[in-house]
Amino acid sequence: MKTYEEQLNDIQLEKKAWVQTVNRHFETMPTPNWLDGSSIKRGVSVIVASHDSEELLRACLASLEAQTIHASLIEWVLVFNGPNREALRAVSESFGRDVDVVRLEVEEANVSIARNQGIDASTRQYVTFLDEDDTFSPTYVERLFEQALPNRIVIADIQDRSPSGEALPSPLHREFERLTGQETTYEQMSQLLTLNACKLVPAVYAKQVRYEPILRSGEDVVYFSTLFSTYTPEVKILPSGTDAIYYRQVRERSVSRQAVSQDFSVDQRLSVIKRLDAIPTKEASIRRFIERKIDAQTSMMSLFYETVPEQRDHIRTLVREAALRYFSFSILNQHAAERGIVIGEHLERAGTLIAEFPEDVVIRVYLMAPYTRQELRSHVTDEQFERLTFANMSLPNWSILPEVCYSSGDVRAVALCTEHHLGVKSYSVPSR
Repeated sequence: MKTYEEQLNDIQLEKKAWVQTVNRHFETMPTPNWLDGSSIKRGVSVIVASHDSEELLRACLASLEAQTIHASLIEWVLVFNGPNREALRAVSESFGRDVDVVRLEVEEANVSIARNQGIDASTRQYVTFLDEDDTFSPTYVERLFEQALPNRIVIADIQDRSPSGEALPSPLHREFERLTGQETTYEQMSQLLTLNACKLVPAVYAKQVRYEPILRSGEDVVYFSTLFSTYTPEVKILPSGTDAIYYRQVRERSVSRQAVSQDFSVDQRLSVIKRLDAIPTKEASIRRFIERKIDAQTSMMSLFYETVPEQRDHIRTLVREAALRYFSFSILNQHAAERGIVIGEHLERAGTLIAEFPEDVVIRVYLMAPYTRQELRSHVTDEQFERLTFANMSLPNWSILPEVCYSSGDVRAVALCTEHHLGVKSYSVPSR
């Protein structure tokens, strides 16, 4: 067994190597004074922004006390925000007696402000976030820290639980299982990358990006999309079956589970989309990653868009006025299609066929390969294109088209060839 002096020397060498790696990796980037090598401490800062329930906070902090990582390697940064902050702070005093604890109070109930202050106050090499209604498995922080590097973000398993502690079906856990052990791009793992949960982040990145207080939801998506786009860190996903698990409590009144409405589904989603669209990107792969995040926000918009046909023109106007570099009207329209058309070899007839439908009708286009949406766009007006959603079909699948047409209601077909038309209502554009 090593002596105390030998262990201390190992730690000093590790810290020196960490600072050298950071300096090398960021030699062309501005870094904060915080990285002077003296104020940084070895280990992990866990940032908890608390504003809600004293009972939830107790369970959250109990999971922190149960962490197996050595107490010298963990720091709690607890930020109590909102009108209940004093009571929450009082609850926290019963926890964390054997670890470094930073307690802050913020008058405004704003998770972005709270997290920003928590990041600023953190003193360890790495940060991880824990929502007050969630918990860590006992080995969570230790396993993440074992895989940490100054230019690496480590991702752990995430599983959903009901308020009573019962396991729930978890699409995020399925995504973790799908990705573990694979070489993947940011675009392919975009769902896990932009969660606030389940990851360890080098503080050198975390301290240079800010959560946007003006955003009432989706602030984590913008924060992590900016971080990954700006610094392109390596990503390490822990192995399948890991005992490092982030337990996410799924509650009906959580921000991510709000009911569809004009405010949440349109106004808040567009605020997030505007900020995502404005993130500078140098590489095409990073831009595709950003566009997939925009698509995810648009998909949330589409659930409301389906239910309000009388507001669809207004919503499309809001999107146009945003002057976005990228937006998919096809995704916005995906749940709202009331009619369908089949487009084969005569793309030039598409605009005439679409014009036969009322202007407020959303249309699903069955587009025959090898034609692309962009090729079709040159044959229709901008207003027509904004009313379309797409279902691509390969040539071998055209045998099932009669079933598609009859199950979809009013489906009309542009000629697949000059003699062949399909649909509940066949429609033929006269040959020129």
